[in-house]
Amino acid sequence: MPYLDLTHSLPRLRTNIPIYVHRLIITTAGRALLFFLIIYLLLIQACRHAFYRDPTSAFFDPSRAYERVYSLQRQQQADSFIQAANISVEEHPRPVKEVRMCLGIATVKRPGKQYIRPAFGSLMEGLTEEERKHIYTVVLIGHTDPSRHPINHEPWLENLADRVLTYDTSNEKQFETLVKWEHDKDYRKKAIFDYTFLLETCIQSGAAWVAMVEDDTLAVKGWYPRTMTALDVADSKSTDWLYLRLFFTEQFFGWNSESWPTYLLSSLSIVAAATLLLIGLRRLRYYTAISNWTIFTACFVCTPACILLYFMAGRLSMRPLPPGVHEMPNFGCCAQGMVFSSTVATRVVAKLKEKELGFVDMILEEWANEEKLTRFAVIPSLLQHIGGHSSKGDDFAPAQPMSVAERIFNFGFELYKQRGERVVHPTTDG
Repeated sequence: MPYLDLTHSLPRLRTNIPIYVHRLIITTAGRALLFFLIIYLLLIQACRHAFYRDPTSAFFDPSRAYERVYSLQRQQQADSFIQAANISVEEHPRPVKEVRMCLGIATVKRPGKQYIRPAFGSLMEGLTEEERKHIYTVVLIGHTDPSRHPINHEPWLENLADRVLTYDTSNEKQFETLVKWEHDKDYRKKAIFDYTFLLETCIQSGAAWVAMVEDDTLAVKGWYPRTMTALDVADSKSTDWLYLRLFFTEQFFGWNSESWPTYLLSSLSIVAAATLLLIGLRRLRYYTAISNWTIFTACFVCTPACILLYFMAGRLSMRPLPPGVHEMPNFGCCAQGMVFSSTVATRVVAKLKEKELGFVDMILEEWANEEKLTRFAVIPSLLQHIGGHSSKGDDFAPAQPMSVAERIFNFGFELYKQRGERVVHPTTDG
């Protein structure tokens, strides 16, 4: 079998390496390429530092990205608020005419920590007395035997919630069905029932708005005035919208595979523009300075490398979601926090009863797509998901150190900062 004899070639190559390096250094194109490589390596290091929180980036670092910064501070505030409510007897008379929003939370017993305590505390802590009068709170204990939930009859719940909701045992047929679903762990049916039960109760309160919040979330301080402002903006943008999303995860906002023709065309256009620019400059006055090798290096090495780094940096880093209230018809995920008008809430109840089983967010998205209903989201997110154990059964993906529930996370939420009595975010407050 013939083979390549490198016995004489390798020493010659080693001998010529200094010559190649020397030629690279003394030529204009060579010096420019070396300078570019140094800058490129520095940019890569800068990207590692700047974009580690971007889940759409090649520089995403889960070991640092999921670090809780603001949410830890907020959870401490919420826990202190609940502890204080546990030892005080407080009445909150709220005439119906003052109620503007009904806040519904369904909760079930979780393994270990009960997230409902900090969740409810974060929604209440920081509200002014006037804001508190505008909110009617309903907590559904989602067990046929409410005593199974550790928070049942805890003082804070009695002191803070306007209504603690339990299942109607007088409706024997319905109650037996709930017992069966609970025993069989038929979450897809029971979750729909709980959601519609809460929605109907909130509709009956007479509130203009219904906020449905899951029991494993944290709300930013000042969430209520921000939400009310966002609702006004949503109303000004559309007369037929389904919900205002208070939480979303950024994981699904990366470079979309279906858009690759656009990305490819844009990249080729940039390379072509750079090539035409250098050829034009050479013809005008830089004939000796801009060689063919210079053009080739700049346009077919450096430019593609820069384009590659742009895409590696991540879509959210290069094209951040603008703050404010914006349409979010795709990729939002999940149902941690949504606000409906009371009119739309009635339609949602009818739709969920029609479907009977499934996941609320998927049913709503399917319906919105069919009816072409507008969906809005507040950016940055007003809620953070803190649940490590799903109420629908835990789910650790293969080779993943975190459960699926733990990876439902809003990275931008952790950028909130407490400045005195105000909470600010770099995207909105600088």
